[in-house]
Amino acid sequence: MQQLSVRLESVFELVRESRTSLGRGRVIDIGSDHGFLSVRCLEEGVSDHAVCTDIHEAPAQKSRSSLIMAGFKDKCTVKVTDGMDGIELQPNDIVVTAGMGGLNIIDIFTRITDNTEDKILKDCGFVVQSQKSTHLVRRFFAKNGYRIADETVCKDRGFFYNVMRLEYTGSPYELSVRQSYYGPCLLTKEDELTKEYFAHLDEIFAVRARGDEDIRKMLEE
Repeated sequence: MQQLSVRLESVFELVRESRTSLGRGRVIDIGSDHGFLSVRCLEEGVSDHAVCTDIHEAPAQKSRSSLIMAGFKDKCTVKVTDGMDGIELQPNDIVVTAGMGGLNIIDIFTRITDNTEDKILKDCGFVVQSQKSTHLVRRFFAKNGYRIADETVCKDRGFFYNVMRLEYTGSPYELSVRQSYYGPCLLTKEDELTKEYFAHLDEIFAVRARGDEDIRKMLEE
């Protein structure tokens, strides 16, 4: 079985969770790096075909090599492209964007949303793990009708990462400032790791509040 980092294991768990409400279909790993996540999804039957994309040839080749070595040559497609450009979304697809910046994720999902019919989007799942600007990512998804169905936190080599599972409803909604920064789903959880993550965020925001009015008001609530 393909071993994953703690971060990617958390991503995989939400991909598997997303599959429980969908029929058999593909996993599309955008910015797939070595392709390890796609290999694991194929091994465990979470996808029946993996689509890996990367904007550069070298990492795309790494993904291709990993999938072929794992015996999935006939169950994978590897493309050098920007995001999902040139790939048509299909019902039961699960789209994964993990390990990239929030603004990049927003750009990719803007194009996905603009270029895909609502009925297709509603039949797909989405798993996102942003490296930064997560509050902007949450606001984007709320504004564009993606429901945050679940969110988890992990700690990998001393760093915190949050992973979101999303469903497209087509109905925009608003998040409070606190929900944007801490996560509406995470705010309902009381496990020790989430509490530790929030304490970490509290320290960061205490400093940022000096120059950010929204954060200052949020901390005063």
